[in-house]
Amino acid sequence: MSETKKTIARNNLERFRRAKAAGHDDYVKIADTADKFYKGEQWNDADKAQLDSEGRPALTLNMVLSTINTILGEQMERKIDITFKASRGGVENTALALNAITRAILDDNKFDEVDEEVFSDGVIGGRGFFDIRMSFMDNLQGDVVISAEDGVDIIIDPEAKSADPRKWNEVFVSRWMTPDQIEEEYGHKSFDLISLSAQESNGTGANDVFEYERSTFGDNVDDYVDDAERGALKRVRVIERQHYRLAKQLHYVDLETGDLRAVPFGTDDNEAKALAEEYGLGLQEMKRRRVRMTVSVGEILLNDDWSIYRSFTIGSFFPYFRRGNPFGVVENLFDPQNLLNKTSSQELHIVNTTANSGWITQEDSLVDMDNEDLEERGAETGLVLSYNRGYEKPEKIQPNQIPTGIDRISQKAAVTIRDISAVNSSMLGTSRADQSGRAQENQVARGQIAMNVVLANHRKAHRRVVEKVLELVQDFYDETRYFKMVDDTMFGDPEESQVAINEVGDDGNILNDVTIGKYSVDVGYIPAGGTAHDVEFNEAKGLRELGIAIPDHFMVQYSNLTKKTQLTSFLRDSQGFGEQTEEQAELESFQMQHQIAMLQREQEEKDADIELKMANARSAMAKADSLEDYNQAQMEMLKLNQQRDMHEQDIRLRIALAARSHQSQGTQNDKRITSQVAMKAMDIAGNQEKNKSQQQDKKGKAA
Repeated sequence: MSETKKTIARNNLERFRRAKAAGHDDYVKIADTADKFYKGEQWNDADKAQLDSEGRPALTLNMVLSTINTILGEQMERKIDITFKASRGGVENTALALNAITRAILDDNKFDEVDEEVFSDGVIGGRGFFDIRMSFMDNLQGDVVISAEDGVDIIIDPEAKSADPRKWNEVFVSRWMTPDQIEEEYGHKSFDLISLSAQESNGTGANDVFEYERSTFGDNVDDYVDDAERGALKRVRVIERQHYRLAKQLHYVDLETGDLRAVPFGTDDNEAKALAEEYGLGLQEMKRRRVRMTVSVGEILLNDDWSIYRSFTIGSFFPYFRRGNPFGVVENLFDPQNLLNKTSSQELHIVNTTANSGWITQEDSLVDMDNEDLEERGAETGLVLSYNRGYEKPEKIQPNQIPTGIDRISQKAAVTIRDISAVNSSMLGTSRADQSGRAQENQVARGQIAMNVVLANHRKAHRRVVEKVLELVQDFYDETRYFKMVDDTMFGDPEESQVAINEVGDDGNILNDVTIGKYSVDVGYIPAGGTAHDVEFNEAKGLRELGIAIPDHFMVQYSNLTKKTQLTSFLRDSQGFGEQTEEQAELESFQMQHQIAMLQREQEEKDADIELKMANARSAMAKADSLEDYNQAQMEMLKLNQQRDMHEQDIRLRIALAARSHQSQGTQNDKRITSQVAMKAMDIAGNQEKNKSQQQDKKGKAA
């Protein structure tokens, strides 16, 4: 290996060691202690050994476990909800496509499980990390892969003052790899060089590079292997350093807005010029910060080149962050938990000494035991002592009284844990039995408000992850891709749809081109799993109680019934909301026509009856002997005309309602038939009005 490569590798190792010593080693100790506190290993080994030697108890009342589990449970009840919005140069339809494909990417990566791991690392250890990068193992075009990184393996920039990795100067990823993994990923040549370097450094103290093992699921092992085993290479530390450097790079320039976008990795100058001309963009070389990726093992350089990514692949989550100092929740619970353990152990010790405080006996006074037996059995329940006649009877030593207030110290310690963590008794479900439900709800709400600092930082971490996903999509998803989405239809049945990006339309334009434009992202939360159904069911139930006619099959859909799919389908079909067969549509059309015919016949019968009465009234008018009789017959004519008009209006309304009722119950298959029947109903009503006008004209001419 050339001296230049060795120099780069040595510099990489030295910078790693300086960053590690600048604060990361202290963090590892705190994170290890926090992890032990969460698991219940809360006593110092020396203190516990001393207590055991003195025969005193060392109790562990692990309130950290329930407190942290409550915070983790709050996060599990929230599911990430992403919304992209078109910004400068963006298109709204493309933003909708980004919503769909980002959800597909998160689902493919089982993001909920990865997120839970990162969140627990942050809450317990103080630091949680995502790794978001491209993988070409399963797809030659590349897929976005999101994974969780151990906080111990990520060494952040010691000079960083921001929680956002995009504002750091560098970040180290330390991974322990076996020789087989080295050979698979970096080739046999690199493996031989590393093996040779490991043999040369044998016994020289390079234990932070070779043969260092840490605990995983198994028992703890020694940090360093025995000298007799030093010849076997077990694992090596691979240091990946991502850092910014100033370098010249081609950039696309939006001539309208002035926005800049670095030319993606792998695009040569000719391709960049062609794309710039196609999209009407400018092309300019500029000197800007660019990510450099350096990977080494000891003094062996494995890779040193410009990164294919615009920013670091690491995404961070810190529950609390103050001016470059991140910390978790457990760290502040060390002292109150230790106080609780020690005061509780002391209380038990006092009770034990009170029960066996000792005896005062006269020498040789005991009959059936000696002083040693009395020392061992003196605290037994129902113990009977016999002493010799003429001797003083044994007398039990009165113990000292329990110090006043020692029991309250342990209570204060428990309360302090709740106060610091903001997890109150109502959130744990251990509130007083006499407390009202409203008061418990208020306490839960207040606890969640105090917990919002952690959840708000978690939401910021989610936004950074989604923005990184958008960066990778815009840089690497530059070909036509199709994503299958499964959504619930309005009837609750799963419906599979397909979203396409970068698709060439019939007119030659590219549809949903995700490689151009700027998009802002809004990250929110929705209830997860069964909680969402419960919330929606209660809201739907409340709307029905207000009088809003939500169909029955919707209510069943929001329930948690085992066979709700079958019941939803039955109710939907039986109540006329389902798809109709052709026979059902024809039958409904026939029933509607029959109903309209009956209404028409009723109208004709009523008209005939009124016409007869009007003829009698006209005859009475002609035969009237006086003005009074004439006026009475004329009033009868007017009354009959009003009755006929009112009845005709009633019939037209009933025909229109019948048509509207059948049309509202129609589905996609029978809408055409129903619309034709409705049109026919309107034609019938119009013909009746036309016939009425013609009859009135004939009567006017006859008069």
